Amino acid sequence: MTPQVIKPSFKEDTTLPYLGKNYPLTVNRNQARNTIEMVDGKFVARLKPVKNSSNTLRKLFENWIREKAQDVFKDKVKNYSKKLGASVERIVIKNHRNRWGSLTGKGIINLNLNLIKAPEDVIDYIILHELCHLKIKEHSHHYWDLVYNFMPNYHDKIDWLKVNGDNLL
Repeated sequence: MTPQVIKPSFKEDTTLPYLGKNYPLTVNRNQARNTIEMVDGKFVARLKPVKNSSNTLRKLFENWIREKAQDVFKDKVKNYSKKLGASVERIVIKNHRNRWGSLTGKGIINLNLNLIKAPEDVIDYIILHELCHLKIKEHSHHYWDLVYNFMPNYHDKIDWLKVNGDNLL
């Protein structure tokens, strides 16, 4: 399987990943302020005159996806919590380097910011995976049966992450 998501280089005329797709990036330089937004299916960055534009683009994009992740993750956690009959104390979004999510003993779900670059069904899997730990702590066959009940094709999501995961980080 070939990776579907391209690792961003934060250079002009490349792409940025969001929800499993690679969107073209256009950079307009010598602007009054630094901004990034999605317009008509592409990212448009406006940059003040800067020496290291790729670093500025990286920070702008990270702030943009953090804002989007808050809403997307919140809705999905709410949806799966309702289906599972479980409640989460709080959602924390972190920029992890080596995990997609975790659940604390106090019911706080930690989700990787970079997960917002994956397709929605992969995000669903990670959230479901963590929320199932509210019911069953360990990865026993009972746990995997519970995941399977809500997402019979969860193995496909694991495979997708194995192939594309490094390009999300």
